[in-house]
Amino acid sequence: MTVKHSSLDDPVAAGMAALAQGEWAQARAHFQAGLAQGDSAEAWEGLSWAAWWLGDMDLTFKAREAAYRAYRAAGHIQGAARMAALVASDFLDFRGEDAVASGWLERARSLLDGRQTCPEHGMIMLVEGDLLRRSRSEPAEALQRAVEAVRIGRELGVADLEAVGLAQQGAALVALGRLDEGMRRLDEASAIALSETFEFPLSPGWALCCVIGGCEAVGDFPRAAQWCRAMSSFAGRWGGRHFLGVCRSAYGNVLATGGDWPAADAELTAAVDDLEATRPGLAPSGQVRLAELRVRQGRIEEARALFDQARSHPAALLGLAALELEAGNAEAAADTAERVMRRLGEQNVLERVPALELLISANAAQDQLAAAGEACDELERCAGALGTPYLLGRAELAMAELALSRGDADRARRAAEDAVDRFEQSAAPYDAARARLTLARALWSLERGQVAAAEADAARETFAALGAPRDAERARALLHRQGASGGGDRRSLGELTPREREVLKLVAQGLSDAEIAERLVLSQHTVHRHVANVRAKLRLPSRAAAVAYAARAGLL
Repeated sequence: MTVKHSSLDDPVAAGMAALAQGEWAQARAHFQAGLAQGDSAEAWEGLSWAAWWLGDMDLTFKAREAAYRAYRAAGHIQGAARMAALVASDFLDFRGEDAVASGWLERARSLLDGRQTCPEHGMIMLVEGDLLRRSRSEPAEALQRAVEAVRIGRELGVADLEAVGLAQQGAALVALGRLDEGMRRLDEASAIALSETFEFPLSPGWALCCVIGGCEAVGDFPRAAQWCRAMSSFAGRWGGRHFLGVCRSAYGNVLATGGDWPAADAELTAAVDDLEATRPGLAPSGQVRLAELRVRQGRIEEARALFDQARSHPAALLGLAALELEAGNAEAAADTAERVMRRLGEQNVLERVPALELLISANAAQDQLAAAGEACDELERCAGALGTPYLLGRAELAMAELALSRGDADRARRAAEDAVDRFEQSAAPYDAARARLTLARALWSLERGQVAAAEADAARETFAALGAPRDAERARALLHRQGASGGGDRRSLGELTPREREVLKLVAQGLSDAEIAERLVLSQHTVHRHVANVRAKLRLPSRAAAVAYAARAGLL
């Protein structure tokens, strides 16, 4: 797609030769020397690639747009369309501006309208697929564009289009919940990326970015780590801090899930630095991953700042809402989860998973157990469609928490046990410890104190070893309240005031806050506060759990 030169005496030809060797600074100097001799579309395009690899945003845009104008002036329509598509991609990666990117894509399509199929048609499909999948969360539409790019690539024999198109197909299929089909496309794309000859050096990295993201998102961590190593080798050969940033971001999350938090911290911090410096439009995914690690480490204000920086990313909104839920604002958390789910749409199976997890917890905290149950059913369907042990474990943990809110301790026990098994199978110790803590609560509710204490203590040790002080303290506090000696349920009605006991008895009889207020001649706000105090003192997650506790305590 680039114009070839036969003589290295020409600075433009020398620049092309330097590009082919990955010598970006030398290529930039050669192209600038060529442009000093006269305006040239090929020189501007070559300069744009040197600047792109060096992460020089301003020069990249200047050179791309100059090349576009020069190709148009020369009547080279394919060249102009190519540059328009690349400018669109740059607006996504450098600035995260999808509306401007759409405008440039429309310009590229208009230039090629009615012309014979050429590689630039496929390039437009790839950039548009990126926009639809990454910026607009429309994997079904992105899949159509990727299929067309692969068709064009095979028809014209362009490996770049085939490799990246297959990778985009795989990522879109995974997002849609079609895991087996998606992973086959990702594997095929990876094989092409590592074996074919490409017109553009960025194409293997572009394909591997899609592969790594798909594997990591579904919890296929061994495969993600394998392709991260391939990406690291690619970045070492060609440079490009943004490719390294994408790779390190994904690998950092793999390390964090696997329990190596010091290494994960180093990788994620470096990834965010790389992306913020060279491709700010790609930085939010790295910022979100680092923020999630900061939450686990108990560094909440740092996490909040990172989530704030990445607000354009749905996961950042969910991260902020989870902090709101922890602070007691369950209604706001539920509203955010529903907002994100509306934005994603029902087809986006993979990205709905964390939103559903948050919605279940937020609804349960508000005693909206029917709504929590509906969200849990959908989460179970999503995890089942994707089918990886890690995602199945997340669904089972949510089911266990909801069962505890409903006062069904035995169902909670079974779901928590399954979640522990799934997370251990996935080598995810932090998640397994969370599931163990839920299992311990279920076992204590079943008056199986000795086993419960063992599970809670195992969770505490894991949290402490990982460097999760807040979680370790929660486990320690639970052990202290329940009695580390392994006795039964140590929650006591003696912790309640006489009025709180009276309110609990009426709650257990099925009365609403308004009905209790009328019975006791209190304001509804006062009753609501008494109910909240009862639940806090007795560590009850919902009204249903309060009813179950009151029955065991003989209040009914």
